[in-house]
Amino acid sequence: MAVLYVAGISISDNLKDIPDKTINIISQCGLIIGEERKIAHKMQNICKSNADIELLNEHSLDEERKKILEKVEKANVSVLFSDAGTPCISDPDYKFIAMCRDKGIKIISLPGPSSITTAISVSGINAKTFYFAGFPPRNNNERRKFFERIEKSRETVVFMERPYALSATLRDMLFIKRKISISLNLGSHDEATYYDYPNILLEKLDGIKAPFVVVASGKKIV
Repeated sequence: MAVLYVAGISISDNLKDIPDKTINIISQCGLIIGEERKIAHKMQNICKSNADIELLNEHSLDEERKKILEKVEKANVSVLFSDAGTPCISDPDYKFIAMCRDKGIKIISLPGPSSITTAISVSGINAKTFYFAGFPPRNNNERRKFFERIEKSRETVVFMERPYALSATLRDMLFIKRKISISLNLGSHDEATYYDYPNILLEKLDGIKAPFVVVASGKKIV
């Protein structure tokens, strides 16, 4: 039976943080499925692997997924990972997992870090229950609705955005009158978490470009 391992890797730029078990399995697998070729090659080198490389990302079509699926069936052992953190969260890889499952391929996790839970852990915000909202839409009207839902939410909300959009995101949140947590460069040597009102954070962070995760506490109902 063919096996597909779904591996979580470092959320920082230090791929050497990967667990020994994951490195060992990648070193012996027949197929590596990565998101970007540069990261896939780095993983291949770190793990001293001779496996073939295939790419699966937001631009992949279903026909491409089917071709990769055929290679998974033939490879015996394959490993899927994203550029950082745990795959299939806010990315299209879940479709590929479903296709593999439907073909009877055994799917096994190789647990690793997630920027979502990491950001929550350093936020100081109650997340006994929380909602992961993904990425804000780019369309102006849909984007406004996205942030309005956060403002109205009774649950803690976690979301991500592209590194260059930090200032724009804080401007979009200026109408939210409660403190939020923003974590930058999680897992890296320059990691930093800020907790304050959106307008104060905009003054501090305006113009900064870095990977970030936002945690917003739920609205208190009085």
